[in-house]
Amino acid sequence: MSDRNDYYQRLSKFLAYSGVASRRQSETLILSGKIKVNGVIVTSLSQKVSEKDIIFYNGKRILNNLKPRIWIYNKPAGELCSDFDPSGKKTVFDSIPKKIGRICLVGRLDLNSEGLLLLTNKGYLKRYLELPKNKIIRVYLVKAWGRELTKKNLEEIRSGIEISQFQYAPMEINLISKNRNSFWYNFKLTEGKNREIRNVLGHYELKVKKLIRISYGEFSLNDQKLGEVLEVPISQSLLKYAEKD
Repeated sequence: MSDRNDYYQRLSKFLAYSGVASRRQSETLILSGKIKVNGVIVTSLSQKVSEKDIIFYNGKRILNNLKPRIWIYNKPAGELCSDFDPSGKKTVFDSIPKKIGRICLVGRLDLNSEGLLLLTNKGYLKRYLELPKNKIIRVYLVKAWGRELTKKNLEEIRSGIEISQFQYAPMEINLISKNRNSFWYNFKLTEGKNREIRNVLGHYELKVKKLIRISYGEFSLNDQKLGEVLEVPISQSLLKYAEKD
């Protein structure tokens, strides 16, 4: 893996690699004049920097010498995946220990969903893991109430279904267990559209009672306790592909 200390890179890329924001969000910060390089406000997206430059955002110096890190947060239901909620709802950042430092969320989970939520200090890892073109598999356990999906219904979901003129990508779905009108399904997706599973099951008159993400790419919950944050190792292959993306 190359040492980024030795070469110049675009300021937006430096900010993303430092965990300040995503690449696109970093560009917005630059254009709005919120970044200083060597004491001068920079608004040009073509600006290049090295780690010898002194870069400030919101009065704090930004360093890019942190090793790439990923944590798993076993998110409980009832927490928003947001920095702040004006209505006062609890967010995941109210629960995540401050000692971790500046991090970004990889993807989102709905307010009423729970399970594996990835956190990282590197914007390029966030971007790689989120991009649909990289087909990172997310696995969910879903408890739904209503009627059992028919063989035809399952085939439609596995082939990719259109609902209200909105096309959903193919999903892998399997019935795990059932008890009268209550069913547990296993879903595997490579996209992260808003309320995707809830909308698809709702189309078949099934109401989601519980939705738990149990894995995301190479990362799994295993026996991690609800509300717990654990740092996990990152494979060299993930680092290699993410840096190239």
